[in-house]
Amino acid sequence: RGAAPAPRLSRAPARPRSTMDALLGLQRLSLVQKICSELKNHIGVDDKTLAEFIIELAQENSTLPAFMRALDENGAEFPEDFASTLLHLVQTMAPRKRPAPSAPAASAAASSSSGPTERFSGLAIPNADPERLRKLEEEALGARAAVDP
Repeated sequence: RGAAPAPRLSRAPARPRSTMDALLGLQRLSLVQKICSELKNHIGVDDKTLAEFIIELAQENSTLPAFMRALDENGAEFPEDFASTLLHLVQTMAPRKRPAPSAPAASAAASSSSGPTERFSGLAIPNADPERLRKLEEEALGARAAVDP
């Protein structure tokens, strides 16, 4: 008799990702690619794993002396200006996930007594009165001011 057929592996349906999760993933990939590019330009190594490791070190050590110390402890003796460039790239390009508001806070904000005037103050500016509008048109257009039809 022949061998038993291989068991079929069922794949769980992929969890739908939110747009924000997808954006954070793209930002992370962009950062990894940029660090890879810098590594290739400066030391001739194009290694995604090394780039991700450097990103983790930079996120754990936010000051240049601490970052350089972490690099040295892990055998990467980079010049200070290169380490500074890498740290700056990580600090400026690393995706930051915004904390989601808690359910009670979100519902409280939606049902608060503050009206649209407080929530959308830029949109709550009153319309100009017709007399002021006419004066502004005369000022802008001079004698050719438009007359209301």
